[in-house]
Amino acid sequence: MGRTYNTNTTVYTGLISGYTIETTSGAGINLTQQSTTLDNILNIITSKSTLKRVSLRLYAQNMMHGDPDHDNNYIQASSYKALLHITPKEVLKLIDKKDEKKTIANLLAYEKPNSKNFVFGLFNWNHPDYSYGSLFNKIKVNRIGSSDMIEIRFAAGDPGIAYNTLKILNEEFIEQYQELRFGETNNVIKFFEEELAKLKRKLELSEDSLTEYNLKNRIINYGEQTKQVAAQTSLYEQKCEEFLLEYNGAKTLIRELEKRMDSHTRSLRNNADFISKMQKITTLTSKITDIETFNKDNSSTEQDLKSYKNQLKKAEEDFNNFAEKYSNQRYTKEKIASEEILEQWFVQMLEMEKADAKLKLMESRKGLLDDKYVFFSPIGNTIKRKDREINFTEQNYMSMLNSLNVARLRQKNLQMTSATLRIINPPVYPVAAEATNRKSIVMAVFFGSIIAILGFFLIIELLDRTLRDKMRAERLTSTKIIGAFPGNEIGRFRNFSKTRNQISARFLGNTILAYLPENKKKIINLLSTESGDGKSFIGKQLEEHWNSIGLNTKYISWNEDFSKDSRDFLLAKSAYNLCNVAEDVDILIVEYPPLKECATPKTLINEAGLNLFIAKANKTWKLTDQILLNQVKQTGSESSVLLCLNKAENCVVESFTGQLPPYNKLNNFLYRYSQFGLTASE
Repeated sequence: MGRTYNTNTTVYTGLISGYTIETTSGAGINLTQQSTTLDNILNIITSKSTLKRVSLRLYAQNMMHGDPDHDNNYIQASSYKALLHITPKEVLKLIDKKDEKKTIANLLAYEKPNSKNFVFGLFNWNHPDYSYGSLFNKIKVNRIGSSDMIEIRFAAGDPGIAYNTLKILNEEFIEQYQELRFGETNNVIKFFEEELAKLKRKLELSEDSLTEYNLKNRIINYGEQTKQVAAQTSLYEQKCEEFLLEYNGAKTLIRELEKRMDSHTRSLRNNADFISKMQKITTLTSKITDIETFNKDNSSTEQDLKSYKNQLKKAEEDFNNFAEKYSNQRYTKEKIASEEILEQWFVQMLEMEKADAKLKLMESRKGLLDDKYVFFSPIGNTIKRKDREINFTEQNYMSMLNSLNVARLRQKNLQMTSATLRIINPPVYPVAAEATNRKSIVMAVFFGSIIAILGFFLIIELLDRTLRDKMRAERLTSTKIIGAFPGNEIGRFRNFSKTRNQISARFLGNTILAYLPENKKKIINLLSTESGDGKSFIGKQLEEHWNSIGLNTKYISWNEDFSKDSRDFLLAKSAYNLCNVAEDVDILIVEYPPLKECATPKTLINEAGLNLFIAKANKTWKLTDQILLNQVKQTGSESSVLLCLNKAENCVVESFTGQLPPYNKLNNFLYRYSQFGLTASE
């Protein structure tokens, strides 16, 4: 039995009582999530990918640090020699004694999913130290009560392998857990960062497009600009109405005044000085109205407006002087019209010309306002569409930014929870092997073997139908056994074969004489169910023995003295009729054909003093044999039918004859103890 070395380690997870960013009251809030995370850790420890890394690193370390002559903390010498024995030469070339990472890289490059590939098979076959099945069955992972800690146990036949397996497992499963946990958030963070960069570029392009569009159309503030256009339109309509009222009022008064004036006065319209002065006043009035109505907020036109007003004031004074002069010249002398009417006419003409100038100005400005409406209407829709696109992109950008912050917060939380995985009790190199129940196993095997052997022989005794020995033969045949002859002698008994047969014949002959009745003829029938059972051999041995002691014995056989198919045999009344047998024969031994081939007449069976049935001890006693034996018993007297075993084992023959030669110390000792003569001295 091999030795077993156990080692264990304790890992603190911090899943239940640990602190996280998401909560300040500990992580033990979501029990389902806790249970799932803990199950994930337990499954990662025994996962195939983790154990494959452990197996590969363990094999690389053992091959790098193993010593075939001395034990070390990595592997014992005996284990290393066994590992060298199974490692192919091409794999040995991949081992770099100084660089573990390079060795692992070489082994991974060599590995192919092929049943003949050693590195692939090392993990996937059934090696007791490196295969997945062995590691999975030997690694025991349990949670310690309801705490945050888990215990990992491992047992191996090599203390170095047991220690380094757990040591490597601690490193690998923590790395695997962190890769899996961080892999989730890293992928999410990468996705959000890429989408955020795309949205940022799109937002910048949209904003640049809006800026370029505003510059192209000279838009500073579309809302304010459109308000100004609307205000100008409202002011325009108001002024137009005001100027139109002024013009119509002045025109109406002029028409009434001209009715009271003579033709000379009315001809004043065509006066060159009058027209010139009116045009100058009209021009200045248009400029002043234009500035006051449409360019009032422009600071650069204040000086022009002040200048135009001064010029208009002078022009009006000049016009008034002209009107006064003209009135004195015309109406003082000729007295055509009153002075009052003419003055009013001049005033109204001035007002009408001013109103007309303002109306013309307004008329010219109407097209500009219409152009502004035509210009600003499509710009408003375009700016709204661009603003809407920018707002949509900005909302998406902010949403992605918020999701990115959440993912980063989740990643930081995972880093905190993963950082809590700590090895509280690192594995310890096992110095002593675990105690075994070797003695109990040996005792159990010993007694179990005895019971199995006894049970085996008991089953054979109950089921086997080989005649074998006296007790079994009598049980199977229900016939008394009176003797036995040994089988073909081999080895050291070959030289004593004749003597052993003579002893067996002497015992059988003496026994038969005791069974021969006095009131019957001394006839002995030799019977068997099959040929080859040894009737001729035993018959001649008996004949030789009885003749040697002075009895006149005659042996006749169906093979030589009579035919089994003859009428004389089938209708014979006495064995003496089968051949010429003298009446003075003391004992007649008659060998009959096998009962399976020919039935022996009833008269011959009843005539005999003894019917000796010959059967081989190594023969299976079949149902047909028993039927034929029963027929003989029913035909003759049951007490006259006896059985003799042929080719029996030495111990079976000795149960009748006593110890057979050779008579040496070893045989004497074996025979005495076979007869349970444990304390016998002779």
